[in-house]
Amino acid sequence: MKSARLSPGFIAVNTAMMWLTTAIASAALWPIYRSDQIVLLIVVITVAASVVAILGAVFRWPGYVMVLATLGLYLAFGVPLAVPSDALYGILPTPDGLVSLLTGTALGWKQLLTITLPVGGYQSLLVPAFVLILLSVIIGLSVALRSKRGDLVVLAPAALFIIAIAFGPE
Repeated sequence: MKSARLSPGFIAVNTAMMWLTTAIASAALWPIYRSDQIVLLIVVITVAASVVAILGAVFRWPGYVMVLATLGLYLAFGVPLAVPSDALYGILPTPDGLVSLLTGTALGWKQLLTITLPVGGYQSLLVPAFVLILLSVIIGLSVALRSKRGDLVVLAPAALFIIAIAFGPE
């Protein structure tokens, strides 16, 4: 039986608010990247992560299913959005692209701190932004739709904003 709390209106309002706060928080990424690729990354992964969070809430997916869905999203969208130079035809992940995605997840943070900004889409330096937005939207929207303390959703975009500022030029 469907919960009244997960009405289409409730989902739409929470999703719209998540998108708005993500857009505001993601603006702090612009000085780091200053490229069209970051805008595309923000828009596409925000929408895709929202779909996963909404499906997880509506169908009451347990935590391990949400983790697997997030991992699937990371692997499917990571190379085309965060390492586009390693994507086949610009959209299909390649083995080299997946390696760059995984190493960018682990090492991209350090590289961002030691490289001259803006970085654009250089190597796999879009990966940290991709991971931040992916996790922020999935966690934030899942909390908004599932938790009795939905107001805690503000922590996800706030963390995105603070981390983006920390990696920024000043």
